[in-house]
Amino acid sequence: MRGRDVAEQERAAAARTSPLAALVDHLGRDVEKWLQTALAPLPETFRISLHRTDRSWTVDQVKAFGAEAIPWMPEGTAFTMPFERGKATGDAGRMMALLHGTGRITRQEAASMLPVRLMDRERNRLVLDLCAAPGSKTTQVAEHLHPNGVVIANEPVSGRLNMLVSNRSRLGLTNVVVTQHDGRHFARLPPPGLDAVIADVPCTGTATTRKNRDVWWQWTPKEGRKMFTMQVAIASRGAALLVPGGELIYSTCSVDPIENEAVVAELLRRHPFLEVEAVEVPGLKLHHGLNRWPLLNEDGTLCDEDDAEELAFFSDHHRSPVSRLMRGIGEDENERRIADALLRCGRLWHEDHNTGGFFVAKLRHREDAAPDATAQTYRSRRAVRTSPDWTPPLKRLPAVTVNTVVEADDDVVRTVQSMYGMDLSAYSIWQRGKRLNIAPPMVRQRLFDPPSPTKKGEVWPGGSFHPMRVAHVGLPAFTLKKDSWRSRQEAVYVLRDGFTANILDITEEVFIRLLCGWAPLLENFAEETGIMDLPSGAFLFKSKVSSGEEVLSVWIGARVTLMVDLNEQNILRRKLALPWRDEEEEA
Repeated sequence: MRGRDVAEQERAAAARTSPLAALVDHLGRDVEKWLQTALAPLPETFRISLHRTDRSWTVDQVKAFGAEAIPWMPEGTAFTMPFERGKATGDAGRMMALLHGTGRITRQEAASMLPVRLMDRERNRLVLDLCAAPGSKTTQVAEHLHPNGVVIANEPVSGRLNMLVSNRSRLGLTNVVVTQHDGRHFARLPPPGLDAVIADVPCTGTATTRKNRDVWWQWTPKEGRKMFTMQVAIASRGAALLVPGGELIYSTCSVDPIENEAVVAELLRRHPFLEVEAVEVPGLKLHHGLNRWPLLNEDGTLCDEDDAEELAFFSDHHRSPVSRLMRGIGEDENERRIADALLRCGRLWHEDHNTGGFFVAKLRHREDAAPDATAQTYRSRRAVRTSPDWTPPLKRLPAVTVNTVVEADDDVVRTVQSMYGMDLSAYSIWQRGKRLNIAPPMVRQRLFDPPSPTKKGEVWPGGSFHPMRVAHVGLPAFTLKKDSWRSRQEAVYVLRDGFTANILDITEEVFIRLLCGWAPLLENFAEETGIMDLPSGAFLFKSKVSSGEEVLSVWIGARVTLMVDLNEQNILRRKLALPWRDEEEEA
């Protein structure tokens, strides 16, 4: 403990003399007051999964451990715990891990919930999360859009993309499409474009001091300038894909204006069809954005903006619109417009609500800026038509491979529907290898069926996701194994009310025995329960127990074997006031 105290003292001393503290001072904050929060650990915060049938039970569980609702989030959707992030112990620690692992909650820093909180409330929309991994905002959007809207979750790095897929499955979300592109060059999708884009871009993380302790030593002003060009490029691509009336939420976890307001200013210069809307959230204290900011030397001192040598590492794009106006850079009227618009951005400081810091801007594609009602990217500058009856040539689609997501074969869908006595017509059904996935119809209607034009006037035919590199579509619902389509655990909670076959009611006593490890031979199961003639393969048992109606996935072979992972078993045990499984085994 003493060593930890020394380390904390050293960190506090480094923080006070850091270029980052100097930046905060130059931005007009009380540095000592800011440091009191910026150096303190974060509290544990999380969202409640909105579409789970046992949501109220989950809320009761976390409230029993002292959870308090986050006042600026919709009621009952997000909470703060009375302990540090990741420091829950005992029963509380175990429950938090189980609730997160089984998709009933999602641990997420409170400030990071802000971009999605600012989105329009319409549900039937197509949204792109340009920098999606690890997936907290993607899943927040997906739950907001559930069940009909769709979020495209994009991540260029394969390892981080797998985190997205894992979070989608953990939460049992059907309306996520995972793609793999460099966000600066996201592929054209079919017209008219996207209804909304979230660009929570890579940044220096200068507002994450409460969890990233190294930032005090690592950050200098040049780090923000390094990120600027990439941040502009990512957000600019998102803007170009927006339909008229669509919204772009730009955000960072940085306090540096060059990563924040300077990026928004550049977006407004490049895309005159964008306008900035004021960001306001009831119950949340947000500071207005800045339209003037200093340029800093590497040690955090003020740069002499008339000294050519000191300005060698800056560009005019890094300057504030007020500075540009003073020096005659750009068009005066446009710079004044931008200066006014930046005040409508939002800044959240650490000490305002005991969170991390954050920057957010909400930009809108003006509806009157696009008479053809399509995104900017489809408004080609080159004349491609040579005659009135000209039709664009079709491009040849790449060959289908084992990793290609394709529309599921009708015979396969009929087999699954017959096996489980269910109607899947409310979904679009997709197949990749031996997995059958379910997704909203919008995936087919807006991403798969329509053709997609290229910049050169050619067209990718419909019936494919190309040129988007789609890795996963929707939620894996069934897996082919031993010639039987097994229902997957993560989809049971979505589809359970639709099963009318391959499912059987059992008593609470039998349910509890199976949950407690009973794996009887088939003949013994029949003898003790009176349930005869069970079919081989995947099967579901349903029971009305004290916690409500619950479903168990089982495999019928020589034995009746439970196919529910340990975390979910322990959640069910908790509901039924049974000991944790490992405690029972130790006893």
